[in-house]
Amino acid sequence: MSLKISKGDSFEELEKIIIALNEKYRTKGEYESIISQLNEVDTNIDALKSEIKTIDDFLFSDDFENVLKHQLKKFNKHFSAISFELYGEKYALKYDKSINKNKQQFYKFSAFNANMSSGKKQGEILCFDLAYILFADEEGLPCLHFLLNDKKELMHDNQLINVADFVKDKNIQLVVSILKDKLPDSLLEKAHVIVKLSQDSKLFMIEQN
Repeated sequence: MSLKISKGDSFEELEKIIIALNEKYRTKGEYESIISQLNEVDTNIDALKSEIKTIDDFLFSDDFENVLKHQLKKFNKHFSAISFELYGEKYALKYDKSINKNKQQFYKFSAFNANMSSGKKQGEILCFDLAYILFADEEGLPCLHFLLNDKKELMHDNQLINVADFVKDKNIQLVVSILKDKLPDSLLEKAHVIVKLSQDSKLFMIEQN
C-alpha cells in the first residue's frame, strides 16, 4: 500500500507542500528575528533617550550652571590676562543657551570680540590655547603642554615676539610653521629651528626616474 502511495501523484503533491511549508517556516523565522532585533533597538533607543534626558536635566540645571559660571570665571582670568599681555586687549569667553533643529538645548560658547582681523583671530586662538593649559594646570586636569600652530604669519611681529617670551618659562612647547621672511629677525635668532623647507629641500623627497 505504501509503495503505491509513494509512486502516486498524491505523494509528490505532499512533498511539494512539505517543502513549501518548510520554506515558510524559514521565512517566518527570519522575520521573527528581524522583529526581535527591531524591538531590541527600540528598547535601546528608549533607554538612551531616558539617559539623555537625565543628562540634560543635569547639564541645564541651576546647580550645573552655577558651576559652569564659576569655572568660566577662572578660565577667563587666564584668557584676559594672556590676551592683555600679548595684545593689550582683554578677551573673554561667554556662553548662551540655544536650541538646535531637534529642539534640544545646548551651550554655545563664543568670545566677546567677534569682529576681528585675520591676524587678531589667530592671536585669539593662540591666547585661548595658552589659557586652557594654565587653567588645566590650576585645576589639576591632564593636558598636553604642546601646541602646534600655523597661519601665524598673519600675526604682527611684536605679538610673535611676545608669545615666544611668554611660553619660555611656562613649560609650554609652541611649534609654529611659518614663512622665514614673515619671522622677525630677533625671534629667528632665538628660535629652535627644527626643519627648513624650500624649493630645493622639501618635506617629502620624491624622485622620478
